[in-house]
Amino acid sequence: MTEPQDVIDVEEVKTPKAGRANDGGAYLIIADDSDEFLVALRYAAQKAVANRANIIIAYIVNVDDFVHWQNLEKMMKNELRDQAEKFLWNAAKIVNDISGLMPVFYIREGNNQDEIVKIIEEDESVRSLVLGGKVDSSSPGSLVSYFTGKGFARLHVPVMIVPGDLEQKGLR
Repeated sequence: MTEPQDVIDVEEVKTPKAGRANDGGAYLIIADDSDEFLVALRYAAQKAVANRANIIIAYIVNVDDFVHWQNLEKMMKNELRDQAEKFLWNAAKIVNDISGLMPVFYIREGNNQDEIVKIIEEDESVRSLVLGGKVDSSSPGSLVSYFTGKGFARLHVPVMIVPGDLEQKGLR
């Protein structure tokens, strides 16, 4: 004879409320000035609507390229931050036009791969890293290559690669 199974009290079961925003977590997109970024951004915005998720856009500035003269370095960092903010607000408009959502922004200084991993580790809402694949090259791009290769083990979220020519194929 088998032991009786534990009875689950219905009051203890927590179910999400239907229609509540952000139940689907967030899609992380890395901002750059490529066409592939725009395709990935549009795709992620559409996925966010379908999955009640949000969008996180990260703009990462590589600080290794700075001249080590303090005043000049500070001025360059301020200019790059201003550029990043303008870029992110333009990207936010695209997301808002598609989904009605206002994305979360991250502006970071450092190595792209390291900063992406840090954002994913720090922000528990990230459910997927969305990257755009290159169209006009035999290489998929540095981030796609890294996170589908040796950097894959550093992630604890899925990587979604959006073909860079997705919109040209009419497959939105």
